[in-house]
Amino acid sequence: MNSFGIADLVLFLGISQGVFLAITLSLLHNNNRPANRILSFMLMIASLMLVGRIFYPRFQDVLFFRIAGFVDTLIFVFGPMLYTYIRRLTFYESPNYKISKYHFIPAALHLCFFSWTLFYSSDDIKTMINNGDFNVIYFIVETSGLLSNILYVFLSYQLIRVYKIEEKNNLSYAQNVQTFLWFLLLGVSVFLILWIIGYANYFLRLRELRFISYHLIWISVPIFIYIVGFFSLRQPEIFRIPVVKKQKVQKERLDGKELEILKKGLEDLMVQKKIYLNNELTLKDLSEELNTSTNNVSWLLNNIHKCSFYDYVNTYRVQEFISKIQKGEHFQHTILALSLDSGFNSKSTFNKAFKMIKNDTPSNYIKKLNTT
Repeated sequence: MNSFGIADLVLFLGISQGVFLAITLSLLHNNNRPANRILSFMLMIASLMLVGRIFYPRFQDVLFFRIAGFVDTLIFVFGPMLYTYIRRLTFYESPNYKISKYHFIPAALHLCFFSWTLFYSSDDIKTMINNGDFNVIYFIVETSGLLSNILYVFLSYQLIRVYKIEEKNNLSYAQNVQTFLWFLLLGVSVFLILWIIGYANYFLRLRELRFISYHLIWISVPIFIYIVGFFSLRQPEIFRIPVVKKQKVQKERLDGKELEILKKGLEDLMVQKKIYLNNELTLKDLSEELNTSTNNVSWLLNNIHKCSFYDYVNTYRVQEFISKIQKGEHFQHTILALSLDSGFNSKSTFNKAFKMIKNDTPSNYIKKLNTT
């Protein structure tokens, strides 16, 4: 039996944190519980695979071979679950998004094959292993598993790009979820890159990067777990944020009296009621105030005002902030306090919006204002 080393300690830490996070996130009561359930399942998958990686080199008997074969089915489950998690986290859909069953056909086939091996005795399995009868199966399983995960990671990146657009069309404030998801996918991508290199070394006899072994590849799995752990501690609101709802494109356009009523109602809400002071204002909130659909409001903003919902609302917030500065309120209050009173929900959102609209930083703008 091989002794345990530093690498095994890293894997053990990943396992313990993965199990802890999986249990904790599954117990959170918030708007993103459907997404967190998927994330908990993914963490358990990662932890279980790490357990197998620790003990497989030390107990290479037939029983463990059978167990490891069934556990390897999880490599075909992780990709679809990753895509489902990101979609549930970023988009509100009723009922909750469920990935089609055909995505799990590779996992089912893999499970069926290793179920078939149960009909063979331990001696038969040993003989088949020694004769290399499983080599082709290993190649097919690893190749298809690798390609499957690459595909779902690519689809997940595409989903974040769509979310980035939808966020500006539906929310008047920026969320930190994009940073979390980019780091999450980066961690998964590191694992895939190392896996590709290890695959090339083993099956294609590519020796230029032979120092990247399969053991090193599995050490990268805790990166995924550590990223989730870091953000769950530093930015727990990510797992509680309200999400963006996917909008269907409206084909017909507004015109005539309906358009004028909607334009007037929108102006009244912004100028008279100052609805933009609500720092969690969403497109849905605005459409409900106007007693119309979100599609109608989106069409009005995109085609008449030529901007996104995010830019439209934050333009009013910036003007509100400037109005406070012109009244000299910055001498009694901080810039952050004034920005929050103007409807912004964070310093980063305020700075980004202000620079985009005024092409200057708030502090520099105030400095120029004071010198005139």
